Amino acid sequence: MKVAVTLAGAVVLVVVAVVGMDLAGWPGLAPRLAAQAERGLDMDAGARLHLLWKPRLEAPRLRVSGTHGEPLADAKDVLLNWQWGDIWAWRRGAPLRLRLVQADSLSLNWQRDAAGHTAWPVQPSGAPDEPAEMPQIDHLVVRHGTAQLDDAPLLLLADARFATQADGRWTADLKGKLRGQQLALKAEAGAGLALLAPAEAGLPPVKLRAELTQRDGRIAFDGTAASLLDARSLDGQLQVRGNSLADVGRPFGITLPSTPPLELSGRLQHASGVWQLGNAKARVGRSQLAGDFSYDMRQKRPLLSGMLRGGPLRLADLGPAVGTDATPSRPGRVLPDRPLDLPSLNTMDARVAVALNQLDLNTPKLAPLAPVNTSVVLEGGVLTLEHFNAGMAGGELAGSLRLDTHPSPPQWQVHADMRGVAIEQWLKFEAKSLSAHPVTGRLRADVDVQGRGRSTAELLGSLNGPVRLQLDKGSISHLLTEATGLDLAQGLGVLLRGDKNLELNCARVDGSFKAGTLRPRSAVIDNRDSRIDIDGRISLGDETLDLRVVAKPKDFSLLTLRSPVRVQGTLADPRIALEGKALGGKAIAAIALGALAPPAALLAFVDPGEDLPPVSCDGPAPAPRADAARPAVTASAPSYPAARRGPAPRRQGQP
Repeated sequence: MKVAVTLAGAVVLVVVAVVGMDLAGWPGLAPRLAAQAERGLDMDAGARLHLLWKPRLEAPRLRVSGTHGEPLADAKDVLLNWQWGDIWAWRRGAPLRLRLVQADSLSLNWQRDAAGHTAWPVQPSGAPDEPAEMPQIDHLVVRHGTAQLDDAPLLLLADARFATQADGRWTADLKGKLRGQQLALKAEAGAGLALLAPAEAGLPPVKLRAELTQRDGRIAFDGTAASLLDARSLDGQLQVRGNSLADVGRPFGITLPSTPPLELSGRLQHASGVWQLGNAKARVGRSQLAGDFSYDMRQKRPLLSGMLRGGPLRLADLGPAVGTDATPSRPGRVLPDRPLDLPSLNTMDARVAVALNQLDLNTPKLAPLAPVNTSVVLEGGVLTLEHFNAGMAGGELAGSLRLDTHPSPPQWQVHADMRGVAIEQWLKFEAKSLSAHPVTGRLRADVDVQGRGRSTAELLGSLNGPVRLQLDKGSISHLLTEATGLDLAQGLGVLLRGDKNLELNCARVDGSFKAGTLRPRSAVIDNRDSRIDIDGRISLGDETLDLRVVAKPKDFSLLTLRSPVRVQGTLADPRIALEGKALGGKAIAAIALGALAPPAALLAFVDPGEDLPPVSCDGPAPAPRADAARPAVTASAPSYPAARRGPAPRRQGQP
């Protein structure tokens, strides 16, 4: 019995002693443990360690050194709070978690190399060479704090100042570079905002306001969050202003197209690696856009998905993305030759539906497309425009585009199918003395081409594939017809009584691109007055023209030069001239007749016309004339496939 009492008393004394020592903070224990741990920890002799109930460390001063002795942290009047379960999890490989870090002053030096290694002594024993994750701090309370950040995985190089105000608000001011972009960050949060917090922490969101300024841009957020650095449970209003959408996305590793200056607003949310921007409204240049988007960073290749809607979208506002906003570097050229930013297409995937009420082609001479629907898919470096469908001057344009960035140079494929387009509504031009609509009719076209290139000029200069155009139920200006045939007498008569359109029997072009050069196999315009044949070539590689236009009048004329017209030169400087051989023959005949009797010289310019049958675009091709100076291009009819109509143009908002 006495033994039991003695043992019980001893136990009580031990418990009392342990409790007493814990209440006293185990004087001298914390500094000795830090020195023996050989983990770069150093604290003053006045440090106190409490291991029971609420584990914590209180130290007048605490210093942390790196693996090579470099200073990493220096804090005064420190209080650290943790749970033993957090330490157990850390020993098994989880990131170190501290429930509270409180200090009167704190100076930090945070560095990580590209492999994620850090000099901070936070790796559990037995795994000193493994990359360390950043410690998770649920609550950071620092009256005066500074930090130097050099984080290679985040591509962050910055200096920061932060503090907890007397009313509990948390403020931070950061200046530096993120992914090579100069920026400054100002943030303000409610008391208790964590720097990092795991999902299981269940920390409640607190109010957060942040403003990130770039060289010529600004990103502002006003909402709530449960942690700052990993933006857990982020939810609030976002406002963005910048010189380009690409500049806005670059600091965050998001691949976005180059654009004119923009303003954007919407509701931004983030949870578990998925960012969402809802009810977004944007003005890009003079374009008005809206949409809802999601950016999933959990996958190996981030995925952007969502819906882009609104309008009008001006083609000029897409110019920076496709290189059309820059003057060609080669003198005398008109095709854009600035290289496109194709490597960036390999950094992410995308699936975005597009439903616009209007696509403005940025010229008053072409009517806009309305509405426009398509799907943009980017997968593994292959960009496709699927199910493209647009209303076009009473008709429709359907097609697809595919860009494969893996070959060198990248490979492009384009298919376009146009049906029922009223050309007088789509093409808008005015010319004195001509009728109000010099050309009318319903245009249909098929383009199925492919090419290779890193710029618009390089792509167009390598095109291969067929091109077919046909104008149904059309008409053409009478005066324009006579001018093409150089019929001076009849042209003067039409000019005096007023121009009217002549009904077309047939108007079509059937040709193909080969290595960037378009050569028509058949190009004809036929009405009751004349038949016009066109042959030659248009080279997009060197941007040169060499076309021959031959008009064959069907009626009598007192005064006509009846000479083929040559269109030559370049796209930037086309030149029109009369073919010398035919015109020279008329001149010689006029001189000979004038020698007999001067008035007879005019007989050389009298044309009785030709007895040519009407050309039908649906009928057999007319035979070429044997006496032509060179083979005239005839209407050897293209075999039009059946109309490949896509779905009818959809209304705005439909996917």
